[in-house]
Amino acid sequence: MASSEVISVPYIDIQHDALAVLDDVEQGTVMREDIWISGYKAGSSSVHGKARVEMQEGGGASLTPRDGVNVERTSKTNFLVSVPALQVERLPVRFPRQVIYPPYQKKTSLTPALQINSLAYSSTRHKLVVGGPDGYCALLPTGQEARVKEETVLLKGHVGDVLDVKFFPSGEVILTTSSDLSIRIFGLDGANPRTLKGHHRAPTSTAILGVGKQILSGSKDGTVRLWDIGGARELRAWSTEGRAPVEALVLLDGPAAVAELGLGVEDEWAVLAFTQAGNVEVFYPTRKAESAPGRMALGVAGQLVTVAYDPERKILATGHSSGVVSLRHLSALKDGETSPPTLIRRNESPVHSLAWAEGDLLMGTAAGLPCRLGLRENEEGKMGVAVKEELAGWDAVGVDGFAS
Repeated sequence: MASSEVISVPYIDIQHDALAVLDDVEQGTVMREDIWISGYKAGSSSVHGKARVEMQEGGGASLTPRDGVNVERTSKTNFLVSVPALQVERLPVRFPRQVIYPPYQKKTSLTPALQINSLAYSSTRHKLVVGGPDGYCALLPTGQEARVKEETVLLKGHVGDVLDVKFFPSGEVILTTSSDLSIRIFGLDGANPRTLKGHHRAPTSTAILGVGKQILSGSKDGTVRLWDIGGARELRAWSTEGRAPVEALVLLDGPAAVAELGLGVEDEWAVLAFTQAGNVEVFYPTRKAESAPGRMALGVAGQLVTVAYDPERKILATGHSSGVVSLRHLSALKDGETSPPTLIRRNESPVHSLAWAEGDLLMGTAAGLPCRLGLRENEEGKMGVAVKEELAGWDAVGVDGFAS
């Protein structure tokens, strides 16, 4: 594959409890205090500045930046940060407007702390489903007035870590997978009418066909399986080359998307199975005639960790343990020699999560703030990338998932 230069994207980090410091000063708890702001870019010296937060006469707090950074507060939770030495100018930094704490109790002293492995949001029901350790799965209310503890519905049944959660298109049904080898279907009331079993190692990812009569699952056992939900039975199974563990699935919906692959196959659906080694295998879930799957290599350093697909622009984003994010058009997947991907990196930390939101790419790494990246394409289809927003409020922890 033709090599691509990795584009270094600068990033900003800001004290995770900066809003609490501002509140303390505004309320007179303390008269003044500093918050820190740092800027980073590969190949350049990092910048570590501060801003003095000080009570103003008549109320409120002022911000006085120093040591190579500039910061302006534009609303209660939003800031503009500049780091001239890194060519960062008035970059929006946003703190959350709402924080939801899932109710979680450790069963024993050996039970791990809550770490959310996967989450999904239903825009029709305004509900959030999260999957965590040791079988923890919960349906949470959202909204500023939500009574989270009282209104949360626990989805019980899994006994291993819950690895993947999704809402069916109706928003009325939830799909989950777990390291206990099972796939479960839940209603909004917590009922579990269907449990699917057949994988020999943890199912890591799922895809829902159409309205949800059938689903696909990919697993660390190196198989992709097609399931009938109504009959709770397996219909077909495919194996990856060498039984390579499947880390992620991407469903291509519609003949136009399938044709974009350029493999000469006409079908309603195709599923891309991504392996940890960075290979992609293509299967056709409803094709009656057996056909050899297409196999392609991403050619990116580091193990594959996460995948996101934008069906509108047909762009694939893959995140890797090397900290690199690869961006390419679906049509370029087969022809990597002539159409190398766009490669970007914020830092050396593994990329834990990617998701598309309104044409932008949300990116979370093991260290540093998550961010929103804007993409632009020139007439030749080459992609440029810039940071549109830093998403603040985390204290040196990785972001493991997004829901939009």
